[in-house]
Amino acid sequence: MFRTFLLFLLFATTLFAKSYNFTELRYSDAIGRYTQVDGVIEFFNDGLKIVYPKAKKELIYKDDDLHYLQEGREIELPSLQKAQMAQYFELLGLIHRGDSSEISEMFDISQKDGMKILTPTGSIKNYIKYIQLQEDSKLFHNIKLFLQNNDTISITIDG
Repeated sequence: MFRTFLLFLLFATTLFAKSYNFTELRYSDAIGRYTQVDGVIEFFNDGLKIVYPKAKKELIYKDDDLHYLQEGREIELPSLQKAQMAQYFELLGLIHRGDSSEISEMFDISQKDGMKILTPTGSIKNYIKYIQLQEDSKLFHNIKLFLQNNDTISITIDG
C-alpha cells in the first residue's frame, strides 16, 4: 500500500510539474563581465528545480529548503547566500504561479515599455532594486533582476 501511495505521489508530482529550457545571462559589475549559461527549470507545487547540465549543477528548492548539488554531491552554501537564493526561488515560483495577491503584497507594480516592473517593498529590497518582467500569455518569457550591487540576472524562457 505504501509503495502504491509513493508511486502515486511521484506520478502526481511529475504530472503537475512544468519544465522549461532557459538561458541565463548574468552581469557582474565587480568584474564588468557577462556570463551566459543554459539550463532547465522545473516548477512543482512546493518548489522548483534548476539544472545546469553543462556545469553539472542542480539547485533544488522544496518545502522552503534549498539544496545545491555539484556533480551529484551536496555543497553547503553560506547561510546569507542560501537565504537570498531561497527568496529568489520563492519569487520565481510566485511569478510562475501568477499569485498576483502575494506579489502585490511584496512589490509595487507598474508598467513601462510593455514590461511589468516589480519594485520590492519589504526586506528583499536590501538586495533587489527591481524586477523587470515580460509575459507571454500569462507565462513569463523573460525576467530580469536588477540587484543592489549593480549586478543583473536575466532569465529567458526558450520557445
